[in-house]
Amino acid sequence: MESQANSPEETLPTSAAAKKVQFADLVGRQLEFVKNITPSSSEDNLCAVVGAWKNHYDINGNLLPRRVKYLSPCFIQPSKAVESFTKRVYSQNVCLENIVCENFVVTGVIRVTNLCYSKEVTLRLTLDSWKTYQDICADYMSSCSDGKTDKFSFRITLPHDFKANRFMEFAICYRVWNQEFWDNNDTRNYRVRCLEVVLG
Repeated sequence: MESQANSPEETLPTSAAAKKVQFADLVGRQLEFVKNITPSSSEDNLCAVVGAWKNHYDINGNLLPRRVKYLSPCFIQPSKAVESFTKRVYSQNVCLENIVCENFVVTGVIRVTNLCYSKEVTLRLTLDSWKTYQDICADYMSSCSDGKTDKFSFRITLPHDFKANRFMEFAICYRVWNQEFWDNNDTRNYRVRCLEVVLG
């Protein structure tokens, strides 16, 4: 009796079925969306690249100087002087703690005395030396209360066309028990200046 060995051809199926995988969320909607974006012509694409290159390099390929704007506080951060900061919080009932300027966004923290549960903290700001102003509500930071004081945070986005050597000025208002308490940096207001440097 002869033993028969199966050849590899006999073990493989004769036709491979095409497999398709789709991803869906919990209600069956697709999780992927494919959009092909092509330039209207390769000439347009080339012109865009050449235009960008011309804006940053001279004819010899050297990097051209470029102007970069940034924001800078015109005051010392109140929380840097711990003793006087604490005194200011309790004497005014409200005080800016610190700010951070990154790109054209100013974020900051405000400390207020915990006079009662219901309170409101707003920033009054101007970009045109108080010809006009805007009030922005600060958000309560629930994880930062020590029982005697509370913290609030704010975020201000300035327009990217804000001109160099202009100022954003602001003061802080704390409303509680139908009273208002202000922190205006000892009548000077808090000022953030837009500066410009040349790189390259």
